[in-house]
Amino acid sequence: MDEPEFVDRINNPEKYPFIRNKDGSISTHRMAAEVDEKGNWYAFPTIVMLPSGELYQFEDNNQAMNYAMRTGNFLPMKSKDEAIKYAEGGYKTDKLKKFGMKNESKR
Repeated sequence: MDEPEFVDRINNPEKYPFIRNKDGSISTHRMAAEVDEKGNWYAFPTIVMLPSGELYQFEDNNQAMNYAMRTGNFLPMKSKDEAIKYAEGGYKTDKLKKFGMKNESKR
């Protein structure tokens, strides 16, 4: 399996757009973790980059998972715990954290 698109956005956040939240913070991915009907766990973004280059935020994790599975934009996980830990921030590299802090507005 090739590396999912969202992983490059994690590793190179300066090359991609982000969503500015009402509180001045930014969002690039908003990861989620879900299980399929076979009991397999996956981590995937609920903010995705569309073919147009724009970001789209899914409000529903199931819709985001369906999109991720169709487009290959997910990571299979070994367990529920691993998937949830990753989705709750385990994906945030130091570079991504610094990028977020640099681009947050000071309130």
